[in-house]
Amino acid sequence: MITITTSPLDIETQLKRVFECQIPLRFADMDADQHVNNAEYYRYMEEARMRWFDQLGLALIPPLPIPVLAANACQFIKPMHFPGTVTVEIYLGAMSKSSLRTHCLLRNGPTIVAEGYAVSVWMDPATQKSIPLPAPIRALSP
Repeated sequence: MITITTSPLDIETQLKRVFECQIPLRFADMDADQHVNNAEYYRYMEEARMRWFDQLGLALIPPLPIPVLAANACQFIKPMHFPGTVTVEIYLGAMSKSSLRTHCLLRNGPTIVAEGYAVSVWMDPATQKSIPLPAPIRALSP
């Protein structure tokens, strides 16, 4: 079952923020309804996640072990329009031996426009099997 935190305040008050970045909205991100297409929200969350992993010094492409997406979801709260910027905040969620759940708040100015999550699993490309989380991720565990 897919579950998303019921309130954006839960993320802000109960989870640790570990990364934040700003991403410019592009004219091409809009759809025929003249607002940012819902698929782009997933791209913004992915972009932020990959920037964060890169900042931690983690590999993003094979042959080294890489994070792969196991699950994700998004709750759309408000539309966004070009021109503008989206701020993506990443919060640390549950960790297991080989997976990490991250939660995101997307803001357009001070307004929360979406809330989402992703589950990343670390995989060895040679064996196509999951491996333990890398040390920089494990070090974030409370």
